[in-house]
Amino acid sequence: MAEVDLNELISAVDAAQYLDVSPARVYALAKQGRLGRLVGGYWLFTRAELDEYKASPKSRGGRPKRDAGTLTAASPA
Repeated sequence: MAEVDLNELISAVDAAQYLDVSPARVYALAKQGRLGRLVGGYWLFTRAELDEYKASPKSRGGRPKRDAGTLTAASPA
């Protein structure tokens, strides 16, 4: 495993903001082993791995955010 500069580690909340996802999504990715490492009970991430995740095709897709304004109201039948 490559050495990591401790000053470059990012919290889960900051990682969520950087990726533009919810903290719950970041925790889910971490628990799946796709991002981060558990250090002293805290999930920590590097900017390099977050950039790699952003560039991956798996980072796209999923449901749109509620406030994204992409959903239209259903018309009554």
